[in-house]
Amino acid sequence: MNELEVFLNKLKIKKGDKILVSSDILRLLIHARKKKFNFNPNDLINILKDKVGKNGNLFIPTFNWDFFKKKVFNPLKTVSQSGSLGNVALKRKDFSRTFNPIYSFAVTGKDKDKICRQKHDNCFSLNSPFGYLIKNKGKNLIIDLHNKDIREKKFVGFVFHHVVEQAVGVSYRYIKDINGFYKNFSNSKKSLKIKFYARDLKKNYRVYLSKKLYNDLYKKKILLRKKFNGVNFDILDINPTFKLLKKDLKGKRKYFMEYSTI
Repeated sequence: MNELEVFLNKLKIKKGDKILVSSDILRLLIHARKKKFNFNPNDLINILKDKVGKNGNLFIPTFNWDFFKKKVFNPLKTVSQSGSLGNVALKRKDFSRTFNPIYSFAVTGKDKDKICRQKHDNCFSLNSPFGYLIKNKGKNLIIDLHNKDIREKKFVGFVFHHVVEQAVGVSYRYIKDINGFYKNFSNSKKSLKIKFYARDLKKNYRVYLSKKLYNDLYKKKILLRKKFNGVNFDILDINPTFKLLKKDLKGKRKYFMEYSTI
């Protein structure tokens, strides 16, 4: 059992867990180089896969925004723009990629086929891998993505805030049809229409998640934080976080914060 595997035991991941891994592994690679030991991202994936067991699932984001630029989406060849771990997963035979050409995931585990068969033509709907994780008590493991800078006001790394916004129906976003093309597994080019919950550019502000969310999740024991050689590992329960944010959007909004774009 190596150093990283011993550490990951502290995150209380159980057999059967559904885990979304959002990550920036650069500092893990730097640490390994300094300590003169080999760190292979596949080792991290293998350890997590072993921890969730045969009845669990691992999700790794493989988001790519080139579909907005009219580039053809090919699930076998289009690279992930949301972290190098996603590209590692896409090269593995035990992972499959979900349907959406913008917000796809590399998935392995018991429900892999079921998840990858979802139509998911509405990016942030509950009929999506996002919805699966919300409904099935999923957890989000966030590796070194937020709170590195104590002055930072944003809570970064939790990718469900647009799902919450669409579920509630906010005034600063709207459903927009994005038309493009994809290549299926027989390499045939087909047209595709995706619904995206877009920001209303007429509004002179953006909305972000406040760091207050992190503090409250920690206090409520919805989130657990551990450090591995200075690298932050946060794991949170997705369903109660979703409910908390949904309630916040309908109320006084202490987590969804606006800032001017003027």
